Amino acid sequence: MSAEKHRARMRHLGLIALCGWMLAGCQTIPSKSQPLTATERAPVAVEAADQTVDAKPVASPQAEPVAAPPPTPAPAALALRPPDPWAVLSTRLTPRRCQQPRPAHFIGRYASHPERFQARLTHYAPILHYVATELLARQLPAEIALVPIVESTYQGYPGRGQRPAGMWQMIPSTARSLGLVVREGNDQRLETARSTDAALTLFERLLARFDQQLPLAIAAYNAGDGRVSRALASHPGRSVRELPLSKITIDYLDKIEALSCLIANPGAYGFSMPPLPEAAQLTTVELGYSADAAKLAKAIRVDPQLLRRYNGAIRGPQSRPPGHRWMIPKGSAELILAVQSTQVAPTLAVSGAADLGEGVHVVQAGDNLWSLARRYGLSVRELRLWNGLNNKSLLRIGQRLKLMP
Repeated sequence: MSAEKHRARMRHLGLIALCGWMLAGCQTIPSKSQPLTATERAPVAVEAADQTVDAKPVASPQAEPVAAPPPTPAPAALALRPPDPWAVLSTRLTPRRCQQPRPAHFIGRYASHPERFQARLTHYAPILHYVATELLARQLPAEIALVPIVESTYQGYPGRGQRPAGMWQMIPSTARSLGLVVREGNDQRLETARSTDAALTLFERLLARFDQQLPLAIAAYNAGDGRVSRALASHPGRSVRELPLSKITIDYLDKIEALSCLIANPGAYGFSMPPLPEAAQLTTVELGYSADAAKLAKAIRVDPQLLRRYNGAIRGPQSRPPGHRWMIPKGSAELILAVQSTQVAPTLAVSGAADLGEGVHVVQAGDNLWSLARRYGLSVRELRLWNGLNNKSLLRIGQRLKLMP
């Protein structure tokens, strides 16, 4: 083969080899329309410490999608219960003798008909709650709130002479020693707020005297602290029920214990504490003018009988002098601010001789001594005596009658 032919053959073989190499290389170049695989994607970002010349991108596995949490139920579905107004009482009672014969006897008497007992609780629930709240504020035992149930079923009975009066049933000398005014026309034993304040002060004194022993303090409230002190002195070391005290006082203690058992655990005895919304709970407002209970009740939209009961006026005068701390439902607190003194001005007023504090009644058409005596809790004889009248005297319209000596 000539040299010329040899060179031509070699060029031909070289072209064939070059085309084969180019075809092989074309198969490794990705098409623009073909998506990159995970190993072919370039990293979005590389930490500076990893940026070396020979570093090759390493694909991170894709995170699985996380499902969104289910929606939280709307708050309306979870209705909030109002606070229990009776917690100030029931949770602080500590009955210990519910199964003993005497307390059990009185439990049966109070709650033999649970629905009736609950109805009675409803009757004086607002005042009972008020007293329990005052006891909590003073950090006094809650059982003291049960004393007016035994004394008066929370009724503000008026007294006469040296007899007890008010829902705490204080005698005049005790009331005066506690700072209460006790006189005809203004007996603060009939004021729920002031009499309660005085009674709690008395219990503070009794508890201090008897080394914070509540049964002795309650016995002293009923029988007198002197009598209980003498019984302790003659029988040292005895419990209160072993002292030579009257059956009335021992029963008094057992009644308080029975009521404590009932109210601390009402469900066990088949009843529940009555509803007492905040608007029905009581607060105090001191008015600087005399007011008639019936007129004031109308002005603040409260049942007149309820207002009289809240203020200790079961019988006798419906009016209260200036400075009386009226006990009213909280729901009426705003209404009373708009009341004008002329709206509620009573027939019973303080006379011009203010230093004497004399109560008078101005005679109106239809008045007679019998109806006035009944209205003001007096006797016809007292009205005649204080006004210089006899059984033949006639009343004149506009005449001013004294209601006290």
